[in-house]
Amino acid sequence: MSSTSILDYWIKKLIQHQPGEVPITTLLAKADPKLFNCPYYLCCELVKYTAGMNDVYVRRLSDIDLITSQSEHYRKLLCEIFEGAVIRHISTWPSLFILGFENHPNISTINADNAELRPMSDVLPEGPQAKFWISKMNETQMVFHQSNENIASKDTAQRPNGVWLWGEGSRLELPNSPLVVSGQSPELLTLARAANATVTPYEYIFTTKPTPPEALIEIQISEDPKSLIQANLIASKALSLLRTGQYSELNIQTMKNSVIQNTKCTKYSLHKFWKKTTSALDWLTNNNE
Repeated sequence: MSSTSILDYWIKKLIQHQPGEVPITTLLAKADPKLFNCPYYLCCELVKYTAGMNDVYVRRLSDIDLITSQSEHYRKLLCEIFEGAVIRHISTWPSLFILGFENHPNISTINADNAELRPMSDVLPEGPQAKFWISKMNETQMVFHQSNENIASKDTAQRPNGVWLWGEGSRLELPNSPLVVSGQSPELLTLARAANATVTPYEYIFTTKPTPPEALIEIQISEDPKSLIQANLIASKALSLLRTGQYSELNIQTMKNSVIQNTKCTKYSLHKFWKKTTSALDWLTNNNE
């Protein structure tokens, strides 16, 4: 079990054989010449602050269409607050902006995935310049509040009322990713394209000859029973590729409540599969090598 963010896992798979971890901003800057001219970066994600019993909590936004239509409005507000920074909107990840700086931000942050729904007092930035960046977050909250007050619209409650700063990184030459990726979420697709990975429907991974040497398939399971049926179908096809030797290893990462469970399976453990009484997906997620 691990509390590692799924975003960190995706980046690790996309940018392999690096001497250390690659921050998300370093990867995203790879795809943007204007950002790559800056030595240092921060993610600036539009969020919703909500008051709890004894603290304030960060929530990621759900109304992506609203943010997409108002991205230029928020970019202008951020330009006023973070004067001197290069500010780039990530259009395929509508709530996300990347800030580029000449000087190191000198903070340590918590990934937005891991910060969400935790008391803000427990997850605020730390480090030599933490007070400065926290003050910028507070300033942004006031500016956004004033902006929302001036909008005569019923959708004001769905608008962001602050930002979350995270993912600090620095400029780094990164190779193109050899990975073949099939995904649905804007976050994975954005990261894959920034890494110059091959993005394709999952059917291609199972039918193309020769089979890609390594592939990453994201499966989203919802309350709709059809999504579980689809997930089991993909899992069964993956086992078939393992059985025929087209892949040597199958790794399953299941995520629930920001906790990832890892399972590894090779063709030598497949003999257990034929004794299964559960679905292919259930078997894979409960049978470690």
